Amino acid sequence: MATIELLRNDPKAQSVAAGETIFSVGDAGQFAYVVTEGNVELELHGHVLETVESGGIFGEMALIDHRERSATARAKTEAKIVPVDQKRFLYLVQNTPFFAIEVMNVMADRLRRMDQSV
Repeated sequence: MATIELLRNDPKAQSVAAGETIFSVGDAGQFAYVVTEGNVELELHGHVLETVESGGIFGEMALIDHRERSATARAKTEAKIVPVDQKRFLYLVQNTPFFAIEVMNVMADRLRRMDQSV
């Protein structure tokens, strides 16, 4: 089951307006986010690194390594996102193996894209 299906109708979903900053580089990371509608851009120094579409996850690195945000996340379009805190993240990893694989795939894809851009 895809992450979006686990969280599509979550009561904690937040609406964000196009252009709204969700978090900025250097911020403390308390949540990862799943995009259930719309698009969110991840950017660094004014350069778009990735556009996360509906069904995608972002902000997961801060929950894994407990460090500051490494990029800025901004809604490209009007969007709906579901925050996932540390406790819920660990629950999903432990109880939904596909979730853990999905997060690892996202991180591996991002790393490979960054490798190609160097």
